[in-house]
Amino acid sequence: MPTSYTNLCEITELQKKIVRFVDYWVHTEKTPVPRKQVIEEMEKRGAKKSTIAHSLNGLLKLGYLRRAVGTSNKTSYVQLRRL
Repeated sequence: MPTSYTNLCEITELQKKIVRFVDYWVHTEKTPVPRKQVIEEMEKRGAKKSTIAHSLNGLLKLGYLRRAVGTSNKTSYVQLRRL
């Protein structure tokens, strides 16, 4: 019988950084955080753009973030869950 490994941590370190950044943004700016701002901030911290996009999609699926509804065609995120 093969060994089955389970990740006890629900989200990765990069995803935790993103959630913390979104939490900070939402509480200081009182607006949804634009996707561009998340990507710029995480690139400053050393992450690649493709990895950031994958992490954002994972957070959407896990229910930590959702896309904001607005009139512009730019993507923004709203926080649903905290760490």
